[in-house]
Amino acid sequence: MLTNEQVHEFERNGFVNGGKVISDAALTELTAALDAVLEKGPDGFDEGEPQPVSFRTLSGDREKPVWQIVNIWEATPAFERLIYHPDVVSGISQLTGDKDLMVWHDQIQYKPAEYGGATTWHQDAPLWPIIKPMTPVSAWIPFDDADEDNGCMWMVPGSHKWGNQIDFLRTQGELKQREDFKNLATFSPPNDADIAQVEAVPWPVKRGEVSFHHSLTWHGSPFNRSGRPRRAIAIHYMTGEARFDAGGDHLMKRFVDLPDGAPMAEAGAHFPSVCRDGVPVGVPAHLSA
Repeated sequence: MLTNEQVHEFERNGFVNGGKVISDAALTELTAALDAVLEKGPDGFDEGEPQPVSFRTLSGDREKPVWQIVNIWEATPAFERLIYHPDVVSGISQLTGDKDLMVWHDQIQYKPAEYGGATTWHQDAPLWPIIKPMTPVSAWIPFDDADEDNGCMWMVPGSHKWGNQIDFLRTQGELKQREDFKNLATFSPPNDADIAQVEAVPWPVKRGEVSFHHSLTWHGSPFNRSGRPRRAIAIHYMTGEARFDAGGDHLMKRFVDLPDGAPMAEAGAHFPSVCRDGVPVGVPAHLSA
């Protein structure tokens, strides 16, 4: 459970550290499972073998990649267990105020040592146009200590209350190096905003801790020039209010066979329920055996 202070911090800033939630033994298992998937690579899965929905480099450069693996939970039991983690699910329920939650999708973000590319400034919700209202909160868990040296995330406090500003953030794509990343162009937040100045801050997170962030919080991460990798997973959740917007597009759309406006709770096995009536459903029996 998050404390009242943590909830208030999230409401003000748009992000909060929920503390360590993954045991060292589980971290060892998850890291080994991730390394096995990375070793296979995007073209290493056999036909019919359980595999991620997508496996690509966000940087567009395999020499300087930011490897993104979407729905690794569908490829390995260790990560499927993770999406049901009660501390993570309870934190999402607290911060959204919603008692019913489903998985929207997960994504691995891997910056290799010495040449891991940047993830430029963005907001999450505008990139997910097939669900309305927007999915509100994500959980981000690193498998290596993420700090300024190896390309930790940076956040802009209060930006989750400034609306959809993805068009402005797309103009900041040249900010990729650690020394430049905070140098966002002049932007004027709404006059009634709780935080009315733009201040980009590094957001280091320790291995096995969970960081929660709002889907409109401005965030990104610079190049990893260190000798250490930065491996992490973001798990994005939907609330029970989520509806399908057939007018949008997203790589998960091909798994949604619903009429426009239908509840995403009816979307099927690619979007599992993890919380009902405020209670985490727990790890399914076939995974806990």
